[in-house]
Amino acid sequence: MQPPKNLLNFNVLILTLVFTMGTTTAHPIDDYFKKHKNDHEMESKIVPPKIASQVVDKDYPEAIAILKSMSALRYLNYYGDLNQIKKYAKQALAAKGSYPLLLEKKEENRNIKVFGIKKNGLVRRLFAVVQSKTQFLLIIGKGKLSNTQVQYLPILAKEL
Repeated sequence: MQPPKNLLNFNVLILTLVFTMGTTTAHPIDDYFKKHKNDHEMESKIVPPKIASQVVDKDYPEAIAILKSMSALRYLNYYGDLNQIKKYAKQALAAKGSYPLLLEKKEENRNIKVFGIKKNGLVRRLFAVVQSKTQFLLIIGKGKLSNTQVQYLPILAKEL
């Protein structure tokens, strides 16, 4: 006995919908990255973290350890007008989605906010927004970072 054709077509349709929703649904910060990566004077890079760890100054072993723990790294970097920097930072913070705040650090002239998702005690996905008077930096990464490595992300932001 064969199943009715309508039921078979319905199952194929449902599987197709589930697959396309899973592949096209992105996090808002990913959409933000795609939207602004080609902006005027915006530097956009996708860098293999293992290669980036070889370029980082040897005086910062914490930054090297963070990069070696990551599996993907990309960033947006903008130098320019303070009003534009504030606009970029505000939009990036609005695109945080469901990521909770992991670290907020205010240095003398820089504000750093790190958001991420923890799983089994490690941070799997994260992004950091760094804002100063002359620079906006958005770092998006994937990997397995410990809580102490998350505390060293401001050092990595200085090196990038």
